Amino acid sequence: MNGRGNREVQVKPRPLGPDGFPAPSDFDGPPADVAGCIDLHMHSTCSDGAFEPEFLVRWARKLGLKAIALTDHDTMKGVRRAMNEGSRQGVEVIPGCEISVAYSQGTFHLLAYFIEPENRQFTDRLDEIAHNRHARNQKIVAKLGEFGMAVTYDEIRAEAGEAVTGRPHIARVLLKRGYVKSTQEAFDLWLGDDRPCYFEKETFGPREAIEHVRRCGGVPVMAHPYWLNRRDLQDLEQYLSELKDMGLMGVECVYSDHPPEFRRQCTGIAQRLGLVVTGGADFHGGVTKPEVSLGSGPGGGFKVPAELLEGLKSAAARARVQP
Repeated sequence: MNGRGNREVQVKPRPLGPDGFPAPSDFDGPPADVAGCIDLHMHSTCSDGAFEPEFLVRWARKLGLKAIALTDHDTMKGVRRAMNEGSRQGVEVIPGCEISVAYSQGTFHLLAYFIEPENRQFTDRLDEIAHNRHARNQKIVAKLGEFGMAVTYDEIRAEAGEAVTGRPHIARVLLKRGYVKSTQEAFDLWLGDDRPCYFEKETFGPREAIEHVRRCGGVPVMAHPYWLNRRDLQDLEQYLSELKDMGLMGVECVYSDHPPEFRRQCTGIAQRLGLVVTGGADFHGGVTKPEVSLGSGPGGGFKVPAELLEGLKSAAARARVQP
């Protein structure tokens, strides 16, 4: 499993400043000046983010971001809302989605760009996986009951609201009911990988995921490759080459958690393989990663240059004519 399997899932929104947006003082160091930049990776309340899609677009306008992409986990539910708000605010919103993919060493995430949110071919498969996730969640609830934690699936769905229901919402219900002291403890003791109440979830395999995105006219991009834990660069390049043969079109080299040297190395790999370079902060909006803002990363030392969007758009044009 990759190193993010048991990550903190608290999504309590950060405090807002007088202007109605998260205050710079909440961040680790001064925020970057991201005016004219882009951010192609963020999450809303439709998955595990803390803010509504429309709020993210309004904040992007305030920050001066040229374009953003909403990439919620395994759902397109918030994308049209974000695009409509983008039209009102004068912010370009790229439709996107972040898909979980199972492979031999665990899971990785695949970003799918430029698929219309009403594309039934794409969303029906996501809905099928969501149905199987529903069955998995019910198994988790039943197993928790065996350990004396009496929670109901109705409670968990209510906690999730419009978001895709998953382990983060189960963790929050356990916290509210007093069974754990924090959502992280819920994962550490019960819900995390290899914990007593963990069940595997159905997800895409690499080839199926990439080909599904391409069939739907989208651009498949490997998200945050540093999390693959393939520190040997030749190994990483070989695996990305294999994924390119399956139809992968890009790599998220510019990412808030990537060390600067890895960003440069990853960019070199992408260029050698003929893959598009993309970037994003992966903003969720919770209080636990204050160093990541919309469009910027730790200490204000990270931002995504706007010229990367042109490469992604060129890939989208190719994807439409070469499914």
